[in-house]
Amino acid sequence: MGMLIAGRWSDQDRFIEAGAFVRHASCYRESLGAATIAAIEEQPGRFHLIASLSCPWSHRTTIVRALKGLEASIPLQIAGGERVQGYPVAGGKPWRVPGTERGIVHLHELYALADPDYTGRATVPLLWDSETRRIVSNESAAILRALDAVREREGNVDFTLRPETLLVEIDRLNAWLQQELSDAVYRAGLAQRQEAYDEAVTRVFAALDALERRLATRRYLFGSVVTETDWRLFATLVRFDAVYHTHFRCSRRRLIDYPSLWSYARDLYAWRGMAALVDFAAIREGYYRNDGVHNPFRIVGAAPEADWLAPHGRETLGPAQVALRNRALQEIVPERLA
Repeated sequence: MGMLIAGRWSDQDRFIEAGAFVRHASCYRESLGAATIAAIEEQPGRFHLIASLSCPWSHRTTIVRALKGLEASIPLQIAGGERVQGYPVAGGKPWRVPGTERGIVHLHELYALADPDYTGRATVPLLWDSETRRIVSNESAAILRALDAVREREGNVDFTLRPETLLVEIDRLNAWLQQELSDAVYRAGLAQRQEAYDEAVTRVFAALDALERRLATRRYLFGSVVTETDWRLFATLVRFDAVYHTHFRCSRRRLIDYPSLWSYARDLYAWRGMAALVDFAAIREGYYRNDGVHNPFRIVGAAPEADWLAPHGRETLGPAQVALRNRALQEIVPERLA
C-alpha cells in the first residue's frame, strides 16, 4: 500500500503486524467544531471532499453529503485509478489543488503539501480547506458528523442523523460495528496467518447473525428513524457480496442469504440519490486490481447476481422517519426524502 515517511513516499507500509492486519488511527482525527461547520454553511466552495468510489469510509461521507443536499456547497473530487503510489487524485491526470497553483497526481502529494514532514498513510476521505490550504480532517466519522451538523437550506427537511435521545446508543453500536464487522472484514481479507483469518471471519458472521436478528423486527437499526449508524452499516453491506464474500474470503454466507439484512440494504439503496453513489464496477476494481499480494494477476471477479431494485417490503415494519433538530420525528418518503 505504501505511506509517507517525513514527507517522502515509501513503498513500505506498517499495516501488517505478526501476520494480522492492524488499522492505524487517522492523523487528522479531531472533531470539527462550530467554526468549521459555520464556514461550510456560509462559504460554499471553500471546502473540498476527496473520496474514493471503492472505499467504504469515503462512501459514508458522500452519502451524508447527498442526503443533506450539500453537493453544490462542497465540491467532490474522486480519487481513483491504478494505485502506483497510493491513490491517484484524478485517475492519474494532474489536478490543481484548490486554493493553490500546485498541480498534483497522487493523493500523498496533498498530504505532503499540507505538512512537508508528514509520516503516515495517505487515506481517503479527507476534507480540504482551500482558504487555509490544509487538511481539515481525514477521519470519516468526523467529516460525516460535520456535514450532518450543517443546517439544511430553505425548502429541505432540516434533520439530523444523530438524534439527541439516541446519542449514547449510536456511539455504542458504531463502535461495535467497526470492530466486529467493518474492520473485521479487512482483518479477514488481509490476514497472513490462518489464526488471524479464523478469528476475524468468525467475528464477521457473528455480527451479521446478530444484525439479522435485530433487523427482523425493526425497519432500521433504531426502529423507524434512520441514523448515521444505518449508513455506516450500508457502506459495508453494499460491498459484501461484491468483494468481501469473494476477495476477502468472508465466504460462509452472502448478504443475500440473510433475508432481513438483504431487504434492509435494498431499503437504504432506494433512498433519494443513494443508487447513484454505488458504483459496483469501481468497488470491484478498487479492491481486486490494487491488492498485489492476494491477487497478483489483477483479475477482477465477476459481479454477483443481485437485484438491488427489487421491492424490499420493509414498510411493513413501520414508516421511514428522520429526526428533526427540534427533537420531533417526521415521516418521509425515502425516494423523495420529503
